Amino acid sequence: MRILQINKLFNKLGKFQTAHRRGILVAVVLFTLFAAAGILRFEFSFTNDGWFLEGDKAKVNAEKFREHFGNDASVVILVTAENVRDSAVLDMRDTLSRYMLANIPLAKEIHTIENSAGTEALVHLSLERYKDPAEDASKIGRAVADLLERSEFISEKWNLNAGGEPYLEVAKNDSTMPQAAKSVVIGVFIMVFCLAFFTRNKFGVLVPFMATALAMASVFGICGWLGVKPDFTLFTLPMMLGMALSVGYSIHYINSFKQAYARLNNRDEAIVEAVTETGWPIFFTVVTTVASMLSFLFVEMPVLKTVGSICAAMVFAVYLYVIIFVPILFSNGTRKDSCKLPETCVGDSEGEGADSKNSSETRMEKFLVKLGKKSLNLKLPIIIVAVVIAIVSAVGCTKLKVNMEYVEMFGTKLPFVERLVKLMDSELANVYSYNVMVDFGEADVFKNPENFAALDSASNDLSRLPLTKFSEGKARVMLGGITDDFSMAYIHVELKEWNSKQVNIDIDSAKTLVKRHFPKADVGIEGYAVEQSSMNNKLVEGEIKSVGISFVVIALLLIISFMSLKTGLIGMIPNVAPILVIGGVMGICGFSMDMMTMMVMPMALGIAVDDTIHFVNHSKLCFERSGNYRESVLATFREVGKSMVSTTAILCMMFVAYMVSPVTIFFRVGFMASVGLVTALVADFTITPVLIMLAKPFGKERAS
Repeated sequence: MRILQINKLFNKLGKFQTAHRRGILVAVVLFTLFAAAGILRFEFSFTNDGWFLEGDKAKVNAEKFREHFGNDASVVILVTAENVRDSAVLDMRDTLSRYMLANIPLAKEIHTIENSAGTEALVHLSLERYKDPAEDASKIGRAVADLLERSEFISEKWNLNAGGEPYLEVAKNDSTMPQAAKSVVIGVFIMVFCLAFFTRNKFGVLVPFMATALAMASVFGICGWLGVKPDFTLFTLPMMLGMALSVGYSIHYINSFKQAYARLNNRDEAIVEAVTETGWPIFFTVVTTVASMLSFLFVEMPVLKTVGSICAAMVFAVYLYVIIFVPILFSNGTRKDSCKLPETCVGDSEGEGADSKNSSETRMEKFLVKLGKKSLNLKLPIIIVAVVIAIVSAVGCTKLKVNMEYVEMFGTKLPFVERLVKLMDSELANVYSYNVMVDFGEADVFKNPENFAALDSASNDLSRLPLTKFSEGKARVMLGGITDDFSMAYIHVELKEWNSKQVNIDIDSAKTLVKRHFPKADVGIEGYAVEQSSMNNKLVEGEIKSVGISFVVIALLLIISFMSLKTGLIGMIPNVAPILVIGGVMGICGFSMDMMTMMVMPMALGIAVDDTIHFVNHSKLCFERSGNYRESVLATFREVGKSMVSTTAILCMMFVAYMVSPVTIFFRVGFMASVGLVTALVADFTITPVLIMLAKPFGKERAS
């Protein structure tokens, strides 16, 4: 379908909006009030359960362990002092034990061990089985956090450091919540600044801001109505994405409106023309971005399915509010602009608007036209440089690794991570461990002395694995328990550190070693280390699936949209660049992939293709009018180039809000997203025009 024909449909939409302003606004307000009311029901998820589907091996083994042995989670308090046997320290330890049993929910029993030097004592609290894992873990973690703040446990004579999954999750959330809120607040200020700078109009600030706020209220309200609980760590992504894209969509509409209004001096006609010219490319960019976010539905991790769906809903909601509010509210008023801008796709590429030499807009347009001429005159060097960058980036991608470990993800600038490092470096405490379960399915099997001795032999084998922790020469491997009917037993293994690659090897080796001693038994492994290892593996699979699906779906959408295989592929080739460069930079810089950074590549692809669509779509539109490729490409640089630069700058600035955070994963998301977006813009200003000139995808040129 020709672009001119598609634009006629959006022309009708623009006329309908201006003719029925009040009715549309009333309908939008009523819907928003209903949707936003669900915010009262909105909740976050603070547990790791959302990372595993029903039937997942790690989850099945964990449930089996809890069914037979109770809770695999526990709470530990590491007491360090010059002498942990000092009378004052002993009194505190006694008070601490009694307090933990009395005040920590689901407390079961206390065990205490000391190191031989008398400088460390570890208080270990086992827990009853959870009734509601999310709620119970949160209550336990909060009780431990409150314990550390009590005056009777604070002294210069000793230091208390807490561990255990329930506490670590609460400590993580307490540390990251203020940082996440700070990033969002900074993002709001950046959004307002960018709108004010690029639109120079109070409505240009108010309308997108209002559209973003209402879109967020509607999406999160609907989540509340549906009972959808996003993971808190990932929660800021849809918010930042919504703010950034709202500004981008608005800038395209407003710039188009200003150009039309400068020529027509009639608001209704100008806004209809703006909707006509920009409606289709903006709508199509929304479709591709939504498609890239929905690619996470194919990842076998519920938490990413949820966040991907919320991001997709946010993109679409922002688009709807922008496309409703910008045309309707900008079509009101009587103000007249004095600036005269060039008409579309005609005349010399320098533009007749060069009369206004003092205009910053004209200077930008002239610069972009010169850039376009450079790109068209340097086809071979551009292709060579692109190939070299692609090769270097591909090499960097081979160095990518996955790591979901606390220290790597959150960084040592957070107090809870500092305490975590000290905990891992201590003689007695540990953060990561796993349990090897041996299940014969028959009663009294472990009453047999040979089977019981085999447990001891298996423990010795496990002590020789590379990551097994030692304290004072003894491996931290112990018989954890045996069921009442003596059909099942488990061995508890503590790790000295986290190494994502070696953990996988150790866990696989542990199962193999224990299976040798019990060939007729069912051997399973569960525990915090197993969950983290499983999440690492799922992230790798999920990243490959998400990027692959996003790429294929967007390529198909481009081909269908332009009704041309050649044009669709031209639209996709430049968008390989941000994915390659992001992966290359992460690999070269040693950035690990985690639950947030893995979303950057599909997200960058979905957003980056927006500029490509605007560039190719406008080039095709201009070609349909002029019949000349060079003239069409240069006209596109002049007429949509500024909006492309503006939206990319705004998107980058929005994600820079993450970079002020001391939280490592926030910083990396902001940095990598900005790298990807800048790469995409450079590719669209260099590779895309070269491909259009070489492939001539819109048909044969017409004689002048």
